[in-house]
Amino acid sequence: MKRLSSHDAGFLYAERSNMPMHVGGLHLYNYPEGADQDWLREQLTSSTAPVVYPFNQKLHWPLSRGGLPHWVEEGDIDLEYHVRHYSVPKPGRYREMFALVSSLHSTPTHRDRPLWEAHIMEGVDENRFAIYHKLHHALADGGAAVKILQNSLSEDPEKRGMLPPWANPMPRRAKAMSVGGSSLAALSAVVEQVQTQVGAIPGVLKGLKKYYDGVRRGELDGMVAPFQAPASMLNQRISQSRRFVAQAYSLPRIKTLAKYYDATLNDIVMAITASALRRYLQDHNALPEQALTALVPVSVRPVDTDDYGNAVSLVIASLATNEPDPIERLRKIQRSMKDGKELVASMTQTEIMLYTSLMSLPIGLPMLLGIPSQTLRPPFNVTISNVPGPRKPLYWNGAELQGHYPVSIVTNGVALNITVTSYVDQMEFGIVACRKTVPGMQRLINYLDEALVELEAGAGEG
Repeated sequence: MKRLSSHDAGFLYAERSNMPMHVGGLHLYNYPEGADQDWLREQLTSSTAPVVYPFNQKLHWPLSRGGLPHWVEEGDIDLEYHVRHYSVPKPGRYREMFALVSSLHSTPTHRDRPLWEAHIMEGVDENRFAIYHKLHHALADGGAAVKILQNSLSEDPEKRGMLPPWANPMPRRAKAMSVGGSSLAALSAVVEQVQTQVGAIPGVLKGLKKYYDGVRRGELDGMVAPFQAPASMLNQRISQSRRFVAQAYSLPRIKTLAKYYDATLNDIVMAITASALRRYLQDHNALPEQALTALVPVSVRPVDTDDYGNAVSLVIASLATNEPDPIERLRKIQRSMKDGKELVASMTQTEIMLYTSLMSLPIGLPMLLGIPSQTLRPPFNVTISNVPGPRKPLYWNGAELQGHYPVSIVTNGVALNITVTSYVDQMEFGIVACRKTVPGMQRLINYLDEALVELEAGAGEG
């Protein structure tokens, strides 16, 4: 048995019927040349290989449902339940595909089965098919999901006999954090984890004091703490209904802007997102006078590990949406991200995990206690995540991956999530929202286009 970390388990405890805690990905493929109408089904059904880690992991609660959850291996997995086939409604445009993903993303995974599903979509326009995967966030974070995708594909377009992700073994170098079956062993493991966390407290306090002093002296004016966010229409209680849209942008185009403005790719992503949100809220006469803030997950996963739990810390950054000038807005976002990332970088791995848990408390505690989101000032306004993806074209049995779009989580009080991943020469935006709380959110795609053009004009590229 592998014990869940407190961070992973938090996604289980926070889950509600209107707030499923799974992450997803929409992977779009071209059929290989010469493939007939039965090709896709044959590729998925011809293999008799067993389901492998982490897709064979099932929740176990040793001390009943109120105890500490563990992962155990499930030997009898019903693939007809986990892998489902659909035909995208005609005319098979991306609009119909996104509508289908929106519906599928609204429903939670079943707690009594391994917490994943794969939905195969045929009939996509331009002779394409798509696979929408979803995995519970307790099982994997966005970075881990990208690693699983890459492992199941190949850079060789001629390679055949490839297994689907759930049957393709992942290399595992990291030792699993396991405990024995006895209550004494479980208690010992919990005590050990507490001792490790307590030992990290001085380092966390030292780092926080250093940055508090910097803020007080006016040296770190970009630092943002939880609950500095203004109330907005994005921060209401959500329904179970979701709306998903996606769009790809030229990576060289964004790199050119990053070089001109001496910024990171993520700075540019956040700046155009901030501009799009400013325009969206203006259209609804709902732009707060105070700047919106964003929760930005920052990966702290060691490069040599193959564990698939969550390995992220958190930065809360200003989006400077109260700044009308797009270039000055970018500069303020740069300063805010720099200050937040330097705080995380000053800590050890153990200290980062404790810091992340402390940062998560004001975010997750109201969800766990069922406190109505509208009674509290929001800890932040929106989640913006950027996950690096594959740099070379990938194939599955000759079918070329055209794009993979992230589909993430929204929660009570934070009804919009924008996640970005890179693939070859594209930056791929996946935007998910509560359909009721954030109406017409598909217009954000147009506003992102306009925001890119604004920055290009400032760089003399327009």
